Amino acid sequence: MRKTLFISFCVLLVCCAGAPKSEVVNIAAIRDGWRGKTIATKNLGAQPNVMQLLKAFNEVWPSAGADSIITEAGDRLFVSNDITEGGSGKVFVDCEDFNVASYDHGDTGDQRTGARTYSRENGHTLFAMLLEQVNPEEIEFCCFYDYDPSTGVMTPEDEPYADFKPQHEGSILTYWLTEGDYDQDIIIVETSPDDSYPTLYHHFTFNGMKHVFSGSSNEYIYPEYDEDDDPLPYDATLRAESSHYRFYTSVARPASEEDPEVLALWIKDRGEAEETRWICTTFASSEPKWSLMKDGNAIAVSIDSGDIACAENILPVPWNADLFYVDGCPDARNIWSYILDFSDPDDIKAIQFPSTEGFISFDSEKRQIHLGAYRYHEEGGRYSVEQVYSIDGKFISEKVLGDE
Repeated sequence: MRKTLFISFCVLLVCCAGAPKSEVVNIAAIRDGWRGKTIATKNLGAQPNVMQLLKAFNEVWPSAGADSIITEAGDRLFVSNDITEGGSGKVFVDCEDFNVASYDHGDTGDQRTGARTYSRENGHTLFAMLLEQVNPEEIEFCCFYDYDPSTGVMTPEDEPYADFKPQHEGSILTYWLTEGDYDQDIIIVETSPDDSYPTLYHHFTFNGMKHVFSGSSNEYIYPEYDEDDDPLPYDATLRAESSHYRFYTSVARPASEEDPEVLALWIKDRGEAEETRWICTTFASSEPKWSLMKDGNAIAVSIDSGDIACAENILPVPWNADLFYVDGCPDARNIWSYILDFSDPDDIKAIQFPSTEGFISFDSEKRQIHLGAYRYHEEGGRYSVEQVYSIDGKFISEKVLGDE
């Protein structure tokens, strides 16, 4: 098996040498129109390969890059990009192991294109096409289609990273497909326009039906490990535990002068299987949600879109082994408090409280949590209050603790 990592930045130009201008659709037109058009294929069978779906896509949305792939590959299932092996150095195709295809024009920035397929558990095929244009303007995007073997139709669907939030405002984002021994990831590469922070690689891993966010790091490939190995990083630290789970954190990105430390959160089931699950990474640049909590109750937040901003303090909820309290101070002003619910590890729930001064105590008898917050006097200055909530985030009461 070829174990080289295939990384495809995908670029589509309005024209390319050897492809008549009339045959190439403006990349902006593809970007603006692909979602609204299904693609009917011609008897491609139950599991079409990447070249079959690429050709079907190119009949509706013709591009110079796809034309180059199709022309060089012909009917071959494998085309090497190694010139010494007879390749052009620009086209790579593998329909045998990884179902990927790419065109890379090189340093001219003229055009690069890539595609990949993923076999879904329901018998369908997911087709991904990444396109990037450098001239006359920079445009980069990707298309996703579900291929239904019963109808032969490719139906557009939303990008798996539609809710992704970069960790730095103004970052440059590019998209990679991978192949090899790296879990069929799609990677969003976040780079600084002025080199003020290190490059980040945000991994979205295929789970059998779709890509889900699986972590961020300063490396674009994970260390190789056997499927039987525990994926918990070697530097992970046990932070809290209940009778059901052990809760760990590992450093996904060290702190810098400009940015706080980014942590990866993990849980390990304490049952016989001892399955380890990655939860999310913390995002100190998470959007504040205080304005959404005006009724005094906690609100639901997502672990998939960067809503968990911190994990400085982690505590098990004494009366429920599936719940953990998490808080921290990502904005150097307020303590952000959460409850994470692992009762269904495949659908982890989270809520954020409107409190601003963090944990005070649990009341196991009443099954309540006490948190701190500050209030302002009309004449100036502020004072602290103790707030009481049910464990599902309903505000119950508060009392004044004292002035500052």
